[in-house]
Amino acid sequence: MLARGAGFVLGNALMRTLSAAIAALGLLAGPGAARALDLHDSRSSPFDLAFTGRLSGVPAGQTRYAAWSEIRALPTSKVTLNGEFTSGDQVLTVVFLGDLLKALPASAGTDALLATCGDGYASVYTLDFIAQYRPFLVLEINGKGPKDWPPPGLDYNPGPYVITVSSALAPAAAKYRDIEHKKPWGVAAIELANYAERYRGIYTGPRASLSAAARDGRDIWVNSCACCHAGPPGSFGGTKADRPFQVIAAYAGYDRPFFMKYVRKPKSLVPCAKMEPHPDYSDAELSNLIEFITADER
Repeated sequence: MLARGAGFVLGNALMRTLSAAIAALGLLAGPGAARALDLHDSRSSPFDLAFTGRLSGVPAGQTRYAAWSEIRALPTSKVTLNGEFTSGDQVLTVVFLGDLLKALPASAGTDALLATCGDGYASVYTLDFIAQYRPFLVLEINGKGPKDWPPPGLDYNPGPYVITVSSALAPAAAKYRDIEHKKPWGVAAIELANYAERYRGIYTGPRASLSAAARDGRDIWVNSCACCHAGPPGSFGGTKADRPFQVIAAYAGYDRPFFMKYVRKPKSLVPCAKMEPHPDYSDAELSNLIEFITADER
C-alpha cells in the first residue's frame, strides 16, 4: 500500500531558493490573474477536496471545497506507472501540485502545501520540493475516478484522493530520503501554508541553534515523523498517532537503543504497535533524530 529537505533558515541562500522555486513554477500569480478553480462554501459530495489556510479573500480558519469534476477540468496529464496500486501498468490521470496551486487563490507568503488524510496522516510539500520532484494528485486510475475505487486487485480504498511522486518523472525521487511519506492516500484536505509559520515550534526556543546532526534529525522529523505525530508546540504535525511529543522525547532520551529498535521494527517490541517500520534508517540518522527530539532537555 502507499505510504503515509525542507530547511528553514532566515538567510539569503534559502530565500533565493524559495524565490527561484516560486518564479519557476509561477505559483503565485500577479494581481488580476484568472483563477481556474472555483471554491465553494460547503461540501456537496464526499469526493470534494477541502482547502484551508492562506486563501486570498477567505476569512482565516474557514474551509472551502472544490468538486472532483472541477479539479478534473484543470490541465491534467496521463501517467503510466507499473505497480503503483496493483500489479502491472496503470494509467493515471493526474494534476501536478504546481498546476493545482496555480489554480488556487493563494495569498502572498504561501510557500508550502500541507496534505491531510481522513485518518489524520499528513505530508508537507514545499515549493522547492514541488519544483524538483513534481508530486501529483491522482484523479483517475485506469479511467475510473474515486467513486469507482478501489480499482480491481486493491484491497483498500485509496480515495478520495492520492498524492504521489514517481522516479519515472523525477529521477531524483529515487534517492530522496523518506520519499514514501510523500505518497499519502486518503487525502481529504490541502492547506495552503507558510512553512515558517506552520513549523515555527521546531525552529525557535531550544531548537533555534542546533548542531548539524540535530538539524538532520529535524529534517527526518518534518518529512517522516510529523506525518503521524504532532511536534513541539507551534509546529505542524499529523494527528494519526496519539502519542504526545513530550512522551516521544522521554522515550528517546531515556533508552536510545529501545527507541532506535522501535523506529525500525516497532512490532518486535510492541506486537500491537500501529506504527509502520522504518528499517532503512542508519544508526547515524536515528542518533541525529534523537538529538533533535531531545534538544530541549539539554
